[in-house]
Amino acid sequence: MKKNLFLKELSDLLFFWFVGVLFFLFFRLTFILFYSSDIRESLLISDYLNAFFMGFRFDITAISYFLIIPFLCSYFLIPFFKGRFTKKIRIFFQYLFIVLSVIFSVITINYYKEYKDQFNHFLFMGLYDDKRAVFESILSDYNPILNSVVIIILVFILIKIFQFYENSNKIFTFLNKFKFEYKNTVFKILFLILFIVSIRGSYTEYPVRRFYAAVTADDFINKTITNPFVAIKNAILDYNEINKSYNKNPFGEIPLSIKNNFSSINNFLKKETSTNTFLIEKPNQIFLVIMESYDSWPLMNAYKNLKLSTELLKIENKAVSFKNFTPASSTTMNSFGTIVTSVPYCGINISKIGALRTFPTSIFKQFKKLGYKTNFFYGGYLSWQNIDNFVRKQGAENVYGAANSRAEKGIWGINDEALYEMVLNKVDASKKSFNIILTMSYHAPYEVEIYKEGFMYKKKSDLPLEFQNKYNEEQTPIKSLGHLWYADKTLGKFVETAEKKYSSSIFSFTGDHFGRKFINNKPTLYESSTVPFIIYGRNIKNDLIKTNTAGSHKDIGATLFDLVSPKNQPYFSFGNSLINSNKNIGFSYNKVITKNELKEFTKNYGTKTYNINNANNFEKKYKQKLDSVMSLAWYYSVKGDSIQ
Repeated sequence: MKKNLFLKELSDLLFFWFVGVLFFLFFRLTFILFYSSDIRESLLISDYLNAFFMGFRFDITAISYFLIIPFLCSYFLIPFFKGRFTKKIRIFFQYLFIVLSVIFSVITINYYKEYKDQFNHFLFMGLYDDKRAVFESILSDYNPILNSVVIIILVFILIKIFQFYENSNKIFTFLNKFKFEYKNTVFKILFLILFIVSIRGSYTEYPVRRFYAAVTADDFINKTITNPFVAIKNAILDYNEINKSYNKNPFGEIPLSIKNNFSSINNFLKKETSTNTFLIEKPNQIFLVIMESYDSWPLMNAYKNLKLSTELLKIENKAVSFKNFTPASSTTMNSFGTIVTSVPYCGINISKIGALRTFPTSIFKQFKKLGYKTNFFYGGYLSWQNIDNFVRKQGAENVYGAANSRAEKGIWGINDEALYEMVLNKVDASKKSFNIILTMSYHAPYEVEIYKEGFMYKKKSDLPLEFQNKYNEEQTPIKSLGHLWYADKTLGKFVETAEKKYSSSIFSFTGDHFGRKFINNKPTLYESSTVPFIIYGRNIKNDLIKTNTAGSHKDIGATLFDLVSPKNQPYFSFGNSLINSNKNIGFSYNKVITKNELKEFTKNYGTKTYNINNANNFEKKYKQKLDSVMSLAWYYSVKGDSIQ
């Protein structure tokens, strides 16, 4: 009898799961039909199937959270209580699922009408609005009576479906037909495995993740991929990220020299370009390539013979290369946020804040003022880290991600070769444009078939003899070296092709952060801290620019703007132009670099120092200066422009 009770309960839970899947399928179809006019791209049937499959993965995860308690009860309570409580618990969660799913689905479809999105952080802005005004708006604009009727009808239908099946034994009868030893144990193990797959939305090592919800080239279809439960969870996370309680500036007060002399931070950040004698002619196309995990050590003399960065080395030999250069942070989005806004990373993820507020310091906004079309190209999915909304708010006029390419997709998106092909296809040679390209192939789990691409190392003994004893394959597998090589190869091919297509162009290159990969586990502080910053173009007078100037990601915008703008052109930036010979220091999160030294300030391990030129004249005041920069960045990000 116990076996029958267990199988009966499992069959009812399986039916619960199927109803949930079909409900969200119906929701997604209804959503698309209601707003079909918002579809802007010509999608193939395979694109829609891909979107619905990805939606299915999000759906089974949401459904599984309603199943988890009754599922566990069926395993642990039936042997003791003969099913008396497990049935009641399951029915309670069925009804809870019905009510919440229907209400959330109806509301999010109406919500999209106003915000062009499913639930997002704007959902909570009503908490601070005039409550009466919000209520009256709902009454006048959203047909609350009609929506209430729809909710009641759908709840009634779903309850009847569950009640009808409660007296049916079709799934149970099918399962009970199997006759073999240890049947109950086998079914317990099988359904446990299936439940784990369901709650993860995946049978691979990677569970379904938020940024997967951008698998097509159409923005609207991508917004239908998540279900209301996932959307509201993301809305809560985003709202909490934006509205963290910051009671005290962790870096101290804004310096009095700024407080006493400037009414706003923007006034302090306002600068003018210097005399420009470095260009033969103003470029029509400007490319800033931000390379995933591309640190500077492969370009150093000590590692050149590995031939992992031969293409960028060729470019560097005829370009301006700033060697004393650090990334804003140790993660892609935080560094990218600094490059785009020039606001130093100070422990705050700016992607959510920057999606709501355009910074005057934005590199996109300021190049737009110079008459350049602003484009952003990303090899990943645009839903990752809210990057789509972020770059658009910062002034990117055209935004392209993995879904805009017909190339084969991997876990993170498209490979670098496909990304560069998209850039070459989209950037018009007849129009002035400023283009930021964010690559991603040099990122685990390393999916490019590197040996088909021509990578030369298959094992440790294939490396040049001088590196075989130094190389630690556990630290950095051959496969990861191959992806660094691949990223470099495709970069060189892109520049070669782009130079021919865009005769008046400038290219600049940097890495987003130290790649956490080295030939062994003992990189120096310099090797594990610096990234390249290289500017290349036939119209640049390289010999006039000093390359030992120290800087960081926040200086990129100021440098490029200073390079291509006329004299005395106003702009806003936390950074300073590296072609300004008076600049001698770079600030990053917890790090300061000069042409002589690099220091890292850590809470756990004290201060680390690396002497770049065997010098020992590091000023103690630099830590104070770093805190001042971070304090201002924190205040600007959290409190805004006004100094009170």
